[in-house]
Amino acid sequence: MLQLPPDPFSVLITRPAGRADSLLDGLEQLSIPHAYQPLITTQQVAVKPREQQLLLDAELVIFVSIAAVTCLETQCDLTRLQAPLFAVGRTTAAALQRATTKPVTAPDDQRSEGLLALPQLQDVAGKHIVIVRGNAGRELIKQGLLARGAKVSYVQSYKRVPLPLDGQRLSDQWRQQQIQCIVVTSNEILSLLFQSLPDCAHDWLRQRCWVLISPRMQETAISFGIAPAQIMLADSAHDQALLDAICQLRRKFHERTESGAGH
Repeated sequence: MLQLPPDPFSVLITRPAGRADSLLDGLEQLSIPHAYQPLITTQQVAVKPREQQLLLDAELVIFVSIAAVTCLETQCDLTRLQAPLFAVGRTTAAALQRATTKPVTAPDDQRSEGLLALPQLQDVAGKHIVIVRGNAGRELIKQGLLARGAKVSYVQSYKRVPLPLDGQRLSDQWRQQQIQCIVVTSNEILSLLFQSLPDCAHDWLRQRCWVLISPRMQETAISFGIAPAQIMLADSAHDQALLDAICQLRRKFHERTESGAGH
């Protein structure tokens, strides 16, 4: 039986634990070699009674992630929420629907831009909107809603904490695994990659192909010295969109490799 050589195109997935399962399954099914290394974890933050009241009085409530839902539902009865509910992504929407037993609106484009484009969020002048999030991020949603005349409050139900990682060991490991493509779904994780790995590994990072999910992330990547030609923007943060982008980069990689071998 003919033994095929190992695929030299390997993918690094950096999504937080619990957020990567279906993406990893998709890579398995396509027989794409991959490594998985989360860089952050989440910890619950106590929600104050005043913040619980904010949620009950809100005219719209937006949840930015699954962690926002799960870390709030252990502290509050989410079925008491009366306001229309919104989620940035489909998986967050599913978790919120289960926790509240109420309908949840989520955009197809699972980014801040996609949420702001929803018709229900256009005419919000004078409305009080509460965004449930972690210790930072999603500023674009707040700014977009303020510009439309809404009053916006944050409720923090969790915080993101960098995992203690041995950057040199990871760098050596990823080189050994022939990582050619790195998938990153937040600016925070992108920055952590460069912070976690030693300076001598930064050139190696810059030479990888990158799958990112927004023009804002692309700007951050370019500021780290990654060439625009090395960056592929996925249509959204949805697993299928990420898989499609990975497959495109993989085809390009093999075409380049084959054309190089032909000379």
